[in-house]
Amino acid sequence: MTSDGRVAYETLERMVELFATQGLDGLYLTGSTGQWPLLSGEERRRILETAVRAAAGRLPIMAHVGATTTAETVALAEHAAASGAAAVSAVAPSYYGYSPDVVFAYYTELGRATPLPLFAYHLSTVNTVRLPPADFVARLLEVPNIAGMKITDVDLYLFGLVRAHGGDRLRLFSGADEVLCHAVLSGAIGAIGTFYNLWGVECQRARRLLAAGDVSAATAFTQRLQMAISRSMRTGSVWSFLRKAMHRKHGIDIGMPRPPLGSQDRPWSDADVDSILESMAQ
Repeated sequence: MTSDGRVAYETLERMVELFATQGLDGLYLTGSTGQWPLLSGEERRRILETAVRAAAGRLPIMAHVGATTTAETVALAEHAAASGAAAVSAVAPSYYGYSPDVVFAYYTELGRATPLPLFAYHLSTVNTVRLPPADFVARLLEVPNIAGMKITDVDLYLFGLVRAHGGDRLRLFSGADEVLCHAVLSGAIGAIGTFYNLWGVECQRARRLLAAGDVSAATAFTQRLQMAISRSMRTGSVWSFLRKAMHRKHGIDIGMPRPPLGSQDRPWSDADVDSILESMAQ
């Protein structure tokens, strides 16, 4: 965001260029870190258009299109398909405590809206669907164009059960940064998260090391990553940390999120941020 709370589209272009140059595997737009609940539909559309244009075919883009109404979710998905997105994703409708029947009707309508692969987004902190994993997966597999899930949950037992019941029919992405490497053992094919904006190359390398069988190196990295995440989050000022860290490491000022998000964050000193960055550079 800019200092007056507008979307900083030029900064977004710089971030996409950074990630493309780094050789990351793709982008997930307007998810939780992307502040989707605080954005208008028009802003979300322009963000996607900007990113697709900046990526210029170098990175596949998955657009999060979840919204408070089914109609807006479908409209965002249709726009994503027309704009060159490679896939769409959506968190289940929240706030009202919808029944499973309502949630899967929502996903069914979304799946029918475009031919794009659809990835359901399970976010444990807002999820309202309470079904055994076997039942959840059975119903999810009935959704048109369903391709997989983004599962943001440190409960990897749940993750593993979804993988076991879905098999190769569902491609699963880990969404909890803290368990990046652990999720490989639970069947994750990739990872989508907040701190990958900052440490994407390092996390990509560690995940590949584990997949290749280098458990020792992956374990050492995981411990550094978990400590870095813990040190930044336990202050309650993670947004101001990410802002300063992105500027210190990559020279990009991402700004602060749109209030009230991050409005009470305390500022970080250069020394404190550098200490965390240095811990990850070992």
